[in-house]
Amino acid sequence: MEHIAKLGGIVTGFHVTEQCIDCICGKDLVKIDKHSGEIICQKEVFEKEGLSRKLTADDEQIFIYDFCTLYILKRKNYELIGKWQLGRDLSSDICGLAIDSDTVYCSIRNGKIITLDRQSYRVKEFPVSESSMWSVKTYTSYLACGTVDGRVLLLDKAALSVERELVLGKKNIGSLYLDGETLYAAGHDGKLFKIGMKSFVIESSMKNVHKKIFDCAGIYKDMLVTVSFPCSEIALWNKDTLEKIKVINTPLKLSGRTHIENNYMYISSRNIAGIDRIELGES
Repeated sequence: MEHIAKLGGIVTGFHVTEQCIDCICGKDLVKIDKHSGEIICQKEVFEKEGLSRKLTADDEQIFIYDFCTLYILKRKNYELIGKWQLGRDLSSDICGLAIDSDTVYCSIRNGKIITLDRQSYRVKEFPVSESSMWSVKTYTSYLACGTVDGRVLLLDKAALSVERELVLGKKNIGSLYLDGETLYAAGHDGKLFKIGMKSFVIESSMKNVHKKIFDCAGIYKDMLVTVSFPCSEIALWNKDTLEKIKVINTPLKLSGRTHIENNYMYISSRNIAGIDRIELGES
C-alpha cells in the first residue's frame, strides 16, 4: 500500500483523471497532482464536516450529493454552478446519483428519481419504486438501479418507467458495476451476480463472497474486483465465471471509495488520512 495523498483527514469521495485527483476532505474540495501528491487547488464548499457525501464527475463538472442537497461545480477551479435542495429530511434524502451528457439522475429515498436538466436546470420528479435505490448506473438509453428490497430495475431514461426487473434476493443491492454489456451486482446478503444486459438475465452468481457488505469496484485485466471495507478485504474474481482468484487483506474501515487504473487501485476509507494506492498484481 502506497500513501499518495496526505490530507490529514478522511476522503469521502474522489475522481481520478490523467493528471489530477479531485476529492472531498472535510469541508473542502481538494485537487491533487496525481504524480507528486501536491495540492493544486483547495476550496471550502461545505459549511460543516460530513462523512456521507459522495462525488462523481466528468471532464467539465463535479457532482456531489450531501443528504438532501445536490451540488454542481466546475472541475477546473471548483466554481459553484449551483446547488439544489431536492429533499427535506431522512424520508427524502438522496441515495444515489448518475449522470450522462444531458441529465443528472438522483435516486431519492422511498423510490423516486429526480432529474436535473444540465442545460436548463429544470427539475422533474418521477415515482419509480416502492423501495429505495442506493445504486444507479447509466446504460445506453436506460438506467440500471439496485433496490433495497433485492431487485435490479431497468428504467427507460425518457419516461423513467420500469421496463424490466430482476429479483436477486430480499436484501439491498447496494453496489452495481457496468462493464460493457455486463452488469455486476453486489447484495447485502453476500451474493454476487453477473447479469447480461441485452438479455437481462442472470448469467452466473456466487454466494458468500465476503462475510460483510461489499462493493463491485471495477475490472482489472480479466478479473472483477470487489472490496469489503468492514472485512478489510479486496477480492479478485474471474469476470466470466466468478471463480475466486485471490484475496488481498489490507486495513480498511466501515466504508470508502475506490478507482481502478492500470495495475493500481486508488482507495480511501475511514482509517486513511487521504488516499492510498495498492498494486492489484501483487501476490
